[in-house]
Amino acid sequence: MTERNAGLTADVLFVAVTRPPMRWGVTFSALMFNLVFTMEAFLLTKNLLTLLVALPIHAVCALLCARDARFFDLILLWGRTRMPAYFANFRLWKASSYSPLALDRRWAP
Repeated sequence: MTERNAGLTADVLFVAVTRPPMRWGVTFSALMFNLVFTMEAFLLTKNLLTLLVALPIHAVCALLCARDARFFDLILLWGRTRMPAYFANFRLWKASSYSPLALDRRWAP
């Protein structure tokens, strides 16, 4: 009998179970962004040809979703976590903190 080397055990990953729901090659969050942006542009210009803006936006979203299916979820997560810190003081101190200096004064002025 030949003995098999156990080595590393590989578990099968079912990608279909872990992917977000998609429609026409993009996630629903990207589809909603495209819809809202195109409708706002249409309402501002009142021109039916403005609705064609949805096609290149959809193409860019499809390319991004082909690269990573959770691209827009990750962008939204970054916006909720890192963006407030960036606007607060990350640009100045290169760190996410409320105050890099001690504000407690223990001596009389």
